[in-house]
Amino acid sequence: MHIQNSSEILDLACGRGGFTDLIAQNTKGNVLGVDISEAQLAHARSHQRKNLEFIACDIMHVNKLQRKFDAVSFLDAACYLPDKRKAIKKIANVVNPNGRFLLVDWCMRSGLSRMQEKIVLHPFMRFWAVPNLETQENYETYLQRYGFRVIDSSVLNDAARPNWEIGYKNAIKAVQELSFKDIYGLMTKGAGLKEGLRIISEQFPAALYIKAGFDSGFLQYVHILAEKSKS
Repeated sequence: MHIQNSSEILDLACGRGGFTDLIAQNTKGNVLGVDISEAQLAHARSHQRKNLEFIACDIMHVNKLQRKFDAVSFLDAACYLPDKRKAIKKIANVVNPNGRFLLVDWCMRSGLSRMQEKIVLHPFMRFWAVPNLETQENYETYLQRYGFRVIDSSVLNDAARPNWEIGYKNAIKAVQELSFKDIYGLMTKGAGLKEGLRIISEQFPAALYIKAGFDSGFLQYVHILAEKSKS
């Protein structure tokens, strides 16, 4: 993103701030991390640097920051927004001319039938509270519509696959090792029961559908780097 030469840098949906802190380590510019979750920001603020700041902000109202940025990153969170096109438009308004925007997001492959989406992707989306999935091509169209030039656009499935294979294997192992004794123990512990049921009813099937999405090629982990035009 050319962060070394950027004066103002924004990390959207920064979560616990690990990536934001990494950015701040590698630039003399001011780095701002924003997230809608105060709980996440409480952890993020444990990262303390002179050029690093964290504040609460809804991405759909990013204009309320009343600041412009030379570089903006948005990793692993755009899929949770109900209106991706509108979000790109909002973000474009806070990027300086010649500024860079890095988007990394979960997408669906273009050209899928409704039945393919319903069978493979909709269950995964339901478990992860994802309202809809965009395609790589649509993101590129939105970026170009709102004044960006796409520099690089690629699918990172091969790089991301090992992480999801580990998640899949851990989900299988968790179910295999769950005995009647474990269930009884969970039933006698309020918080433990809730966590146990979450793993069984959400994370296990989610891991199965993610693997199916990757193996079928319907689910894509997409990297797009774009630059804002001068006018």
